[in-house]
Amino acid sequence: MLSHSIIKKLSLSAAAAACILSCIPVFILMVGAVTGKQELKVCLEGIFNKQGDTYFFLFPSYPTLRGFIEVLLDKPEFYVVFWNSVKLTCLIIFGQIFFAVPAAWGFSRWHGKLSSLLFYLYTILMLLPFQVTMLSNYMVINSMGILDTHAAVILPAVFSTFPVFNIYRSFIGIPEEIFEAFSLESKSRMKMFCRIGIPLAMPGIKAAVLLSVIEYWNMIEQPLLFLKTPSLWPFSIYIPGITYDNVSYIFVFSLIVLMPMILLVLWCRDDIRNGIGTMALKK
Repeated sequence: MLSHSIIKKLSLSAAAAACILSCIPVFILMVGAVTGKQELKVCLEGIFNKQGDTYFFLFPSYPTLRGFIEVLLDKPEFYVVFWNSVKLTCLIIFGQIFFAVPAAWGFSRWHGKLSSLLFYLYTILMLLPFQVTMLSNYMVINSMGILDTHAAVILPAVFSTFPVFNIYRSFIGIPEEIFEAFSLESKSRMKMFCRIGIPLAMPGIKAAVLLSVIEYWNMIEQPLLFLKTPSLWPFSIYIPGITYDNVSYIFVFSLIVLMPMILLVLWCRDDIRNGIGTMALKK
């Protein structure tokens, strides 16, 4: 039988290999962003012309920042779709915090058959993919008269069940003895929520917020269905189809909009790890 140390080394090697493989697309994106159009056309000729060789390289022969200049200075539509994405993501997250945190607190403190039934329904809704609820969402949004506005994307996301479930797991991880001790000082439920619940569940709240930011920064189906006017589009559906002429533009555009999420994950990785660990706690 394999010793424990060998199994540990094999597991670490497998994890390292998986990490390296997952980073390859980002590496290709970074290299392609500093590669000239002509060099990219030669390297990707087999893809676009369906003949010849297709290959990539560790570093371009003639690196250039021309693509960044083109996107940041010559393409004003980039800023329109970029700030559309920022607006949609920020408003969704603020709305989710406003509604999801009190809802999760209510589920964690309200014990009974009706509460269990409602939470069970929440869980079912959380498991349903967007494609299942797409038609009903479209009909409601259309009847409200907000189709082809940012509100059509923001409102359904604000009342998403996923952050409620995540934050609920953080609230029920708080020991009951803490609430009993606080109740000796004050009977106010609001004070208990603000002074005990939110501070102790903050790691889980942060993790839920960060996961939602990553999800809605890259959303495609919702704006594709509810937004018809191109000036309202986020970058995720604006990025044009890759052709032989704009491949350099796509590399640079994609790298720029990817960087905020990379920096966010690197900066908040401890919050995500601690928050997910808090969510896993059981009552």
